Amino acid sequence: MSLRRYAANNATPRTPRPRSSIAIHQSPAASPSISHTVPFDWQAARSLQPAPYQTPKKARTSEANGTPRVLKPRAIRKKSLYERITSLPSRIMFEIAMFPHNVPVPSPKTSALALGVFLHFLHLCVRVSQSRSASSSDSDWNDMLRESEGASWFDWTGPMTLLLFCASVANTVYAFTRIKLYRFHRRHEPVPSPNSRFVSAELDLEPPSLVSRLSSGAWWSFRAFWRFLLGMKPPAPKMPSRATPRVQQLEMWTPGELEMSLFAIYSPAHSLLWMATTSSNWIMMFLVMGIVWAQLNIMIKYYTILIKDKEILAAEVMHEYNEGFVYPRVNPVRKDVAIMTHESEMVNVWE
Repeated sequence: MSLRRYAANNATPRTPRPRSSIAIHQSPAASPSISHTVPFDWQAARSLQPAPYQTPKKARTSEANGTPRVLKPRAIRKKSLYERITSLPSRIMFEIAMFPHNVPVPSPKTSALALGVFLHFLHLCVRVSQSRSASSSDSDWNDMLRESEGASWFDWTGPMTLLLFCASVANTVYAFTRIKLYRFHRRHEPVPSPNSRFVSAELDLEPPSLVSRLSSGAWWSFRAFWRFLLGMKPPAPKMPSRATPRVQQLEMWTPGELEMSLFAIYSPAHSLLWMATTSSNWIMMFLVMGIVWAQLNIMIKYYTILIKDKEILAAEVMHEYNEGFVYPRVNPVRKDVAIMTHESEMVNVWE
């Protein structure tokens, strides 16, 4: 026992391990902060420096010899012939229900180009047929009161010309009447736009039908015309009553790419130019049609680019405002700082 005690007393002294203090005596600054926000690592996100963790490898390595472990291909169960035959009716019904959205169609510009070229070719055939019938009747110009023998009483070129003109007008009306409704619930003063008006908040947010809009527009134009002739003011728009809650509504024009491209290729102006085309002025008419198509296409293209540039400019202004003013004040980097005192620093037991 004495030798063991002597060896223990002569051993190398060791620093005792610090004891964990009681939680009530720890400073709050040593604990994890609740409101402390760590700034986002933009340098790592922009690939300017490596991330704090390693990128996982594609092939796993074995712990024994370090060789990559090859993963076996997964077994995929295929449907049997009986399952494919029994599911065929449901598949057919699904495709029928999805028609025509499941039909692969070309881009809107390609479709508009093909449709416009077809309409121009059809109108060219109509004009060629009309010119041939007119040239054959030139010999009988003096005897126009006499009925021509063997001639058909029905001429298909007239209804076809009217149909082509109505098609161009219908495409124009459809392109310029596509709208979306937006309501401003927090704006009480009127918006400086002719398409904004106050409506009842109880109405559904659905655009009215094309027939109702055309009929109401025709009736308003008729009333405005007679009021102008009589020296009266134009009719005021209808306002909802004060009893019902009102909200400001904006009717924004949202044209489709197919309709606008077809309008540039085959517009009502093109159909009217085809009606005035003859064998003596067809070169000039073709030149005028090309100029009309070019100026419409250029105007649509440049105005679309202008709208996109304005959107980019507005987005960049808001981005710079947020980065320079909003984000530094909304999400500042904070850290808790606490000061702790003891009773012996404030209370004197000898007093």
